[in-house]
Amino acid sequence: MNIGKKTLLLVVALVLIVLVGALATFNFVLPGGSRAGAFLHQARTTLIPTLDAIATPTALVLTTPLPVRGVPVTSASAITSPPLSMDGINTHTQIYGTDADPNMITLGPKVGGHPGWPAYPTKISMEFELVHATPILAPLDMVFVGFSDTSADYRIQDGLKQSPYNDLKLCFESTSPDWPGMIVVVYHLLSSPLLPGQRIGYSRGEWLSVVQTQGHVFYPFDDYVVTENGNASSYNALIGYTVKRGELIGFAGSVGTHSMAPFCFKVAYPSENPTVQIGNRYLHWVQPGSFFYWKAYSPEANFPSGVLAYPFECDGYQLPAEQHDVNFKYTSIK
Repeated sequence: MNIGKKTLLLVVALVLIVLVGALATFNFVLPGGSRAGAFLHQARTTLIPTLDAIATPTALVLTTPLPVRGVPVTSASAITSPPLSMDGINTHTQIYGTDADPNMITLGPKVGGHPGWPAYPTKISMEFELVHATPILAPLDMVFVGFSDTSADYRIQDGLKQSPYNDLKLCFESTSPDWPGMIVVVYHLLSSPLLPGQRIGYSRGEWLSVVQTQGHVFYPFDDYVVTENGNASSYNALIGYTVKRGELIGFAGSVGTHSMAPFCFKVAYPSENPTVQIGNRYLHWVQPGSFFYWKAYSPEANFPSGVLAYPFECDGYQLPAEQHDVNFKYTSIK
């Protein structure tokens, strides 16, 4: 009798095992319309919050990894190899300003061209030291994805008044195969031809009294898409506009008596960036002056793979005369 009971229990256990396996394998429909296989699979799947989940309690289930782009081995850089010829490369390092904060750099050399010049905490840029209203050029082919304008009449910082305080920021994504997925940010600009509705020269009070933001914007620890903040739509931003290497993207601005055009670069790479709080964890801030190789732009210049164009006129190259006007604007998406 005891032997019979043990046999019966063994048979029941085997049947239960088979049933659970069938549910997971054959994806039977459960009461309510859900599928058992999917349910069991989701129970083993990590829920990854989306940007929308910050505002609403929803989540995205990732069952396959997203493709992660890296740096092509053919692109000259500090983590690959230098150009085959250094002729005309890195010839204007005297224009380089303060480097990014080494603690923000998660790819390539942490130190830039001026290790003795301390950067403020969380700084992600290197300035090109340029005269106010100098035309700023695209360092490579890229598409305009977003902007923020917090320009003001003045800013009080550490008890000192800085006036003017030009703080237009433009964000781009590389369309060059040399740097797939790379983000380019330039800020402290006076104006841009990519913002046909932008007005300059009017009173805006203290810094952050007026904030205009639209599109995909990037900050030291975050990146996200803003539909509109403030009255950004009045700028008629040409988001989606593609600029080619050497084309005009803006004009250098000033913070007090310091005129400049700070550039930031976030490079796509397979390792995760531990500093990212919101956004793409596979983008890494790099030191512009030591990570990249640079060359003066001209229409005839030959650029080795990966080499960027200096974002200012030099070595005899000049934009058309009308593009030296800070009120110059592009007229349509291209």
